[in-house]
Amino acid sequence: MALPSLTSPLAKFAAAALGAAAIAAPAQGATINFDAGAGMVFGSGDSWQEQGYNLTFEAYDPADVDSLVGAIVDTSDPTYCIDMACPINGQGGYYGAFNDSIVWVQSETAGASFMVKSIDASFIGLDAALGGYPIYSGLLRMQGFLADGSYILQDLLLDGPSSQGFLFGSYSPFETFANTAFVSMAMFGFTCDDAGDCVAFDNNRGQFAIDNLVLDDALAEVPEPASLALFGLGFLGLAARARRRNA
Repeated sequence: MALPSLTSPLAKFAAAALGAAAIAAPAQGATINFDAGAGMVFGSGDSWQEQGYNLTFEAYDPADVDSLVGAIVDTSDPTYCIDMACPINGQGGYYGAFNDSIVWVQSETAGASFMVKSIDASFIGLDAALGGYPIYSGLLRMQGFLADGSYILQDLLLDGPSSQGFLFGSYSPFETFANTAFVSMAMFGFTCDDAGDCVAFDNNRGQFAIDNLVLDDALAEVPEPASLALFGLGFLGLAARARRRNA
């Protein structure tokens, strides 16, 4: 499986986070559900604070710093997803990531670490029409950064639409990922075709929705490097490639 290039802003943000994490402190357990507000999100440093954590939203291309990258969606107001295929079974609020954008997660406490226990996620299609989406329409990649500068990847396959539309599914990461202490985590989307070929950062199609992100105290030991290499591969056999979108 080919990995996306870890160029700016991924590498730059991770380096800054790791530099502040020489001493990792435990974070409080929390569920981030985006229920406290709604509105459009732009890639110029917009962020969301909830339960002691900070989520920062960025455009992948630094040239798009002022572009729309997502929305905190109020499920009672359908105008947030006009002309797109958003999940139909959300409750309260959720975050929709648009246009190949990246979601960063960190504790509000400098240097604090956390573990990722579970998440609700769905693909978001560019076209409200449900025809033409494959059985797995997308992939959500979570890239967790450790205090020593290494990282682990966790890939979650996102189902195509039901007869009514896309649905949130509940995901629990592999045991190694779920029990590793991270100082920051990036989330970004791939879009997949009928052949199972998945592409990230290409033509603004890597869109996804997240809700009920469960983060827990960082009490587990960091696995050995060999284990990191083994479990960081995500779903074996899934052909994935990444390229920067064309200007």
